[in-house]
Amino acid sequence: DKKWFKDPESNDFTTGTCINDGPVPSGYVAYGTNAECCAGEYSTQITGACFAGMANAPSAAPSSVDDIKYYPDYDTDYEDATCLPGKMNGRPSFDSMAECCIGAYPAQTSGACFAGMDSPPTVAPTTEADKKWFKDPESNDFTTGTCINDGPVPSGYVAYGTNAECCAGEYSTQITGACFAGMANAPSAAPSSVDDIKYYPDYDTDYEDATCLPGKMNGRPSFDSMAECCIGAYPAQTSGACFAGMDSPPTVAPTTEADKKWFKD
Repeated sequence: DKKWFKDPESNDFTTGTCINDGPVPSGYVAYGTNAECCAGEYSTQITGACFAGMANAPSAAPSSVDDIKYYPDYDTDYEDATCLPGKMNGRPSFDSMAECCIGAYPAQTSGACFAGMDSPPTVAPTTEADKKWFKDPESNDFTTGTCINDGPVPSGYVAYGTNAECCAGEYSTQITGACFAGMANAPSAAPSSVDDIKYYPDYDTDYEDATCLPGKMNGRPSFDSMAECCIGAYPAQTSGACFAGMDSPPTVAPTTEADKKWFKD
């Protein structure tokens, strides 16, 4: 839980670094990782001193927090390997360390990759679908608050299966709609509760590539779940793209409502 912040002793910008030794001083920005702190505080540092001081320094210093990528460390034995910040030619690039660990080391039994995270999960997820959404601990302003799924769910926080469910559960009275607006496929109108979340077909995308989106849109059918929408709107879709877009996609896409099976929640 220790946060990174600009070193108060770094008076020279060209050699400045970040630390996580002690409480965050008043007026300083707190970051979850050393890389985020360097990108946030020293994005224009031409010497690269902040990133160079990291335990696993990136090959090229990113210019902003959003630019931080991770790649697998193929030079280390599989069971001991982790992911490193930066990019390397010939290796896959991931937006977060958690995604890199899942994508590059799905069969790693040691948990070494996740253990290398600043806030490692108590149990390493095995797929993207295992990652839970929760209220962003850094969202101190309710009007601009959002949900994230980058890392383990903090103690005392509610875990949700989807971004939409988290927004409806945590920000049902948020009049700005900031949480829903931050979603990859934002609904046209923010639902006021989890039960109100509906799905409609994305007719603006080619049939074989299309999926269903959360929310409602005039002139399009509305479904109570994404599975029902995929079955109802794309019954002849052979690519399986709609079901693949679900948080927990089925191994075999059902073709009718009758194919859906019920089970204990």
